[in-house]
Amino acid sequence: MIRKIVRNTFIIIAGVGMVLTMNSTSMAEETYKDTAVAGIDAAIDQYVASMASTEAATENAEAAEVAPEASSEVSQEAETPVEEAAPVSTARYPEFENKLMANVSDYMNIRSEADANSEAVGKLPHGAIASVIERGEEWTKIESGSVTGYVKNEYVVFGDDAGDYAEANCDKIATVTTTTLKVREEASAESTCLTMIPEGETYEVVEEAEGWTKLLIAEDFTGYVSNEFITIEFDLGTAISKEEEEAELARQAELERQAAAQQAAAQQAATSAPATQTPPPAVAPSATGGTRADLVNYALQFVGNPYVYGGSSLTNGTDCSGFTMRIYEQFGYSLYRSSRDQIKNGTNIGIYEVQPGDLLFYNNGGSTIGHVAIYIGDGKIVHASTSRTGIIVSNAYYQTPCGATRILP
Repeated sequence: MIRKIVRNTFIIIAGVGMVLTMNSTSMAEETYKDTAVAGIDAAIDQYVASMASTEAATENAEAAEVAPEASSEVSQEAETPVEEAAPVSTARYPEFENKLMANVSDYMNIRSEADANSEAVGKLPHGAIASVIERGEEWTKIESGSVTGYVKNEYVVFGDDAGDYAEANCDKIATVTTTTLKVREEASAESTCLTMIPEGETYEVVEEAEGWTKLLIAEDFTGYVSNEFITIEFDLGTAISKEEEEAELARQAELERQAAAQQAAAQQAATSAPATQTPPPAVAPSATGGTRADLVNYALQFVGNPYVYGGSSLTNGTDCSGFTMRIYEQFGYSLYRSSRDQIKNGTNIGIYEVQPGDLLFYNNGGSTIGHVAIYIGDGKIVHASTSRTGIIVSNAYYQTPCGATRILP
């Protein structure tokens, strides 16, 4: 600033001098061209020029000091990515994007290569879903379960078409999202509460209504729950590898062998007993005996096998009481055939006093017993549940039990 004031002062002085001497310029030049005055004038011009040059250099230096900061801000702004809005899906079934389903009545083969003559590495059953890895004109590479391979496009449906296929051909399941959910007789909060079901349990959807969903709680037992406390999704399977299929066939063959041996032993015992003998509520264990853990582990072998109303085959199909009867029979105990009668076997105990191997009973929302299961510990049961699920492991309080019985010592 001081430099500017000095420079401007000199310029003003010089300007005034020039104005005063304008009319006598020629005379002054002629008179003083060889004197000291001419030297002063030249010095002033030289000084003003020098000051202007210095000022320009200073301004450039000051600009240079500021420039990196400004440049950095610009650079940072340029480096900051602009967030783009996520694309909005237009699919009717977003959960089926990049997915496919087998459009077959039974199953289709999954090949190791995009060639019908290549090795079959697995099967994609009816109602199973797969992720699309690479879609071709005739073949598509997929991943489902533990299987990766190729399927022929003419036997599958993609995306929204797969969603439509699932809607028409597949069951839906509801998962409880609240600690304890009331099951109502009708689709109304004022309706009678039939039972309570726990968080995390899944049930087959029977019917969907506005704000309410009708669920299959157990065989022949349905009720309504509020949509506010459940999530609903399709009940879809996955592919089965060749190795998994072979292992399952071997397991089933072994179970059938055990069941046949058990049946033969039971028939032999029946023919040797007096014709007038009536089975007592619970017969003392035979020499086969076994611990609670043995009974539980034996029962768990049959998980995945089918439910058949009125059946008692552990391999080909059984209902709930047929399942418990056959399991206890293996360890030398005779139980009544129906669930409402089996509660008379053994000793009645509290529903929260059960130990592995004890029986839990359920009234299916009614006034009489309609279902029985074997308690296996950790709040779980194994039971022949419904025709959809077959023999499964569930939460012991998937509906409120109405009684419990202890058979084992």
